[in-house]
Amino acid sequence: MYQTIGEEIQVAGLFKKGRFWPSKFKWSGQTFNIQKITLTAEANNGGVKLRYYSVLASGNLYRLQYNRQFETWRLMEIWCEG
Repeated sequence: MYQTIGEEIQVAGLFKKGRFWPSKFKWSGQTFNIQKITLTAEANNGGVKLRYYSVLASGNLYRLQYNRQFETWRLMEIWCEG
């Protein structure tokens, strides 16, 4: 099941073929290296464009959100077993 977090984070990554790909993020004083991006999705929330990334890091699955209007990142959810 997913555990909702909703906290602002810092993200670093690379631009490839005109698109940004996150490679690591910092949350709660820890840096998480992204091993794999498993899913990307776009959404529009009341005119605000959002981009979502599901990523594997440190053996866990995280859902990151990029707000294209305010250029901010949030850790939205973590997949937790049980």
